[in-house]
Amino acid sequence: MAIPLKQLFPLQQARLRRLELGRYIQLDGGRSYVAVALLLALMGVALVAQTVRVAQTGHEIDVLQAEQTQMIREHKALLLRKADAQSMQRIEKYAIDTGMIPVQSVDMQYLVLTNDRGQLVVNETVNP
Repeated sequence: MAIPLKQLFPLQQARLRRLELGRYIQLDGGRSYVAVALLLALMGVALVAQTVRVAQTGHEIDVLQAEQTQMIREHKALLLRKADAQSMQRIEKYAIDTGMIPVQSVDMQYLVLTNDRGQLVVNETVNP
């Protein structure tokens, strides 16, 4: 019965594999140029990607600023329409156009109210 030698010397085999790994990873002159070229290519791709992202963000900012300017103008126009609609001349014209009649002078009385345990009580009446 034969015993494989690989199983007898695992530490020696590990040492040999470690030495071979160093030779495998070592780069000669041509491989180092390839590694540098790959590194420079990756840096160039990262730079271009960053530039594209900045350009896209700038375009989005321009679009949003244009939208903000348009909304500000629309807001100002709506404020002007509101002020016009609330003017007394406009309200008076609307009242006349719809057939309303102006209020005639009438006698008025003011009631002075107090709160007595949740109930409103008239204390006095005042004529202006």
